[in-house]
Amino acid sequence: MSDEENQPKGSITPAEEHQVHDQPAVVDDARTRALAEALQSSFKIVRVLMVVLAIAFLCSGITKVDSGNQALQLRFGKFKSPILESGLHFAWPYPIDEIVQIPVNQNRTITSDVGWRTKDEDDPQDSFSFAPDYDGYTLTGDGNTLHIKAEMNFSLKDSETTIQAYEFKFNNVTNFLQSALDNAVYHASANRSSMNAYTRQSDLQNDIRERITKVVNQAHDLPIQINSLTLDVTVPIGVKPAYDAFLKSQQESQQKVSTARAEATSIIANAEGQARVIESKGKTTADRLLTSVEAEAKSFTDQRPFYESNPKLFQQRLVSETMQNVLTNAIDIFYLSGRQPRIWLNRTPAKPKLKEGQVP
Repeated sequence: MSDEENQPKGSITPAEEHQVHDQPAVVDDARTRALAEALQSSFKIVRVLMVVLAIAFLCSGITKVDSGNQALQLRFGKFKSPILESGLHFAWPYPIDEIVQIPVNQNRTITSDVGWRTKDEDDPQDSFSFAPDYDGYTLTGDGNTLHIKAEMNFSLKDSETTIQAYEFKFNNVTNFLQSALDNAVYHASANRSSMNAYTRQSDLQNDIRERITKVVNQAHDLPIQINSLTLDVTVPIGVKPAYDAFLKSQQESQQKVSTARAEATSIIANAEGQARVIESKGKTTADRLLTSVEAEAKSFTDQRPFYESNPKLFQQRLVSETMQNVLTNAIDIFYLSGRQPRIWLNRTPAKPKLKEGQVP
């Protein structure tokens, strides 16, 4: 029998025993390699994700400023010049940088109705007593009251100073402008009489505009551009009939004065026209008379030598010319000569001439 046959069953040979001892080491190496490969793959994925996140982080800083807007770039809350115009701009993402857009060209509207509405209604109501916490009204310079509502449309001036002031100088710029408009309404109303404010609203409007410019643009250095300013002005309902009656009489008076002025202007114009006509006729007559006198003087001057050479002949010629002019339209002519003139009165009367178609 061989040695293998002589060995008992279930026994392990030396080679198998060595193989059994080496098998755990091989398994550990395979696990280590698998773990290393998994870590390498994870690191690659992490690196790709980091690159993607970095690109996304940088791209998130690209900001678009809308058309008609301008923007302020704040770095850690501090303004960084210059002002950003409309278009694409890069800034570090928040919280490093912050882009604040301001609609510069947008028209804004603010309404002042503190002197107009009552507490419960949007329009003025009739009231026998004025309660400041209920009735809306303004005081005028003559101690009367008015209801005034002002609506202001404005826009910001396109400048770096304006945008910075609009963003940083006021906690609430809308409330500030609302307060400035209310103040301007009260100020302008107190500087004039109630009738002046009621009838000359264009002057009241100009005063309100000037007051806003002084308070907002100059005193607080917030350059705004007032595009339009509209007013609604009315008197308290209880006294409105008296105001209307006064205005009616004033309009009638102005109309009569206007009519009288128009008539006076027409009369003066006619008189001046007639004076010019008379003056023109006088000048024409004077010129004609002067021309005639100059002609007669020239004729006398021309005839003088002939008279001086033969006065009798000249006299006879003048008599003949004069008689010819005198007797041009005479029907009967009698020539008297000598000391005993004789006139024949029994001559046959002349027959009247018949007109064509007339029966004798």
